[in-house]
Amino acid sequence: MKVYVVLLQYGMGIERTTKCQSVSGVSISQSVFRLIAICISLAPLGVVANAVPTVKSATTVDCNVTGFQTILSATPNPESAKLPARAYWLNRQLLKWPGAGSAGKFTLYHSADGKIVATRGAAVQGADGGASLELSSSLPPSAVSARFKYIPDGPVLAIATRDVSKIPALLKKQLVLVQEDRSGIVLNATTLQIAGALDDIYSSAKNIDDLGVSVGKASTNFKLWAPTARAVSTCVYESGVGKSVGQYVMQENAITGIWSIAKPGDLSGKYYKYFVDVFVSGVGVVRNAVTDPYSVSLTTDSTRSYIADLNAANLKPEGWDKSRRDQLKRLTKVASATDMVIYELHVRDFSINDATVSAANRGKYLAFTEASSNAMKHLKALAASGLTDVHLLPVFDISTVPESGCVSGYTAPPNSTSDDLDSEAPQATIAAVADKDCFNWGYDPFHFSAPEGSYATDAADGARRIVEFRQMVAALQQAGLRVGMDVVYNHTFQSGQKEKSVLDRIVPGYYHRLNADGAVEQSTCCENTATENMMMGKLMIDSAILWAKQYQIDSFRFDLMGHQPRAVMLELQQRVNRAA
Repeated sequence: MKVYVVLLQYGMGIERTTKCQSVSGVSISQSVFRLIAICISLAPLGVVANAVPTVKSATTVDCNVTGFQTILSATPNPESAKLPARAYWLNRQLLKWPGAGSAGKFTLYHSADGKIVATRGAAVQGADGGASLELSSSLPPSAVSARFKYIPDGPVLAIATRDVSKIPALLKKQLVLVQEDRSGIVLNATTLQIAGALDDIYSSAKNIDDLGVSVGKASTNFKLWAPTARAVSTCVYESGVGKSVGQYVMQENAITGIWSIAKPGDLSGKYYKYFVDVFVSGVGVVRNAVTDPYSVSLTTDSTRSYIADLNAANLKPEGWDKSRRDQLKRLTKVASATDMVIYELHVRDFSINDATVSAANRGKYLAFTEASSNAMKHLKALAASGLTDVHLLPVFDISTVPESGCVSGYTAPPNSTSDDLDSEAPQATIAAVADKDCFNWGYDPFHFSAPEGSYATDAADGARRIVEFRQMVAALQQAGLRVGMDVVYNHTFQSGQKEKSVLDRIVPGYYHRLNADGAVEQSTCCENTATENMMMGKLMIDSAILWAKQYQIDSFRFDLMGHQPRAVMLELQQRVNRAA
């Protein structure tokens, strides 16, 4: 499987131009109409090498609490929230502060409860303590300089070697970098962007291949990367709406920053959530009730993650394993990416108005299993005429379609004229129900590695969307077509402490690309992700591997792939090829 850049440029007319550029540098452009020829084929300093996991003390969590966050300790000084994050951690010991002068002294202050106030012309107040920094006398390591080459000029500051081992603990607190005069009066102050430190301290986390939930013969294991969290618990539920059947306090591994718990037995079919106690700048210490970023399925509207072994027989359609063995044949069916002939379709649009599809399956994954429907007959005819691939618009879990109780946006009244349809009335009607509309293009990622629930016949059953997605893929394969999907790893729907923010409520300030003041960039339309950061890049790669391996996806179209670092995409291509 080869992964290619695909940039779809939409013009004012019917024709759309597709520009495809391979990661090896080969570029192709072509115009298409309806049938779209998409060119895709699928023992560090400060850490003791033999350190054992740090066991956190037991924390009582209300697993049935209403709401998605509980503020355990509010920051008493909202002014601290106004400080921009203009300084950067380069690694565990070095920081860079663009635009700051070199006069005076530099101190990294910390507070467990967010009490620091650093006002120009006054002394720092509310800090629990501080670490002195010195101007670095040497250049940062070459790899660090290359990664952060975009940062403007400014002093590079070094933490004393004796204090480096304290940094993991300090990263769980409020941190403010202050430039003071010799008498301790604040000249300048900033908070910090943390990715460089986390990636250095917890570099071994990249090699952990079972994040999320994994089901073994004797136990069910939960793993969550949350190195800045103070405590993490897993709450397990019998159903998507029932009361909790258990709360389990997780342990943190000091080397990887991964919290884990292993529970005896096979918990498949149950649901779970994480409760993460973490300091959030400008808010305080918060207990976030959050789903798993590695969720493989969820309940209705993604309120709880689903426990599943994707290799379990009950989650596989008949013949699924044989189809998996045949994947190589499908991948080599097309000699090169430029020979692909691709039909782009939206799962709901494919069948929602097709009267030859059973009513229960219209707009659903299972519509593709009705071989005698007009829609499937059409695809088969196209396959016989040379169509090689179906490209599915986003089918991962999205944020903007209610998975129960959605409404159709607009239905033209009887005897409508063209003037009626060209008026503003349809737009006004759709706007009134936009938050409840059954339709969305799907470019609003919620969980990257779980199938969308609104296309399943029962969104409340976490198993149903897994099985029915696979049935859809199998039906398209039986029609003689390969299956590709649109993936949108360049942004999330929300960030910060918003309800549908997953990543930022686990490791605040890490997973998203930040501007020079520390605000989340939105050049993608929404909350840009930072795949240059180790664990966001890993999440993208792990997700693509899962789709290729567990759902037999033959190709990917990467939305706005120019936002991803080339090196990360090359690694993804290599690892997905190997998995497929």
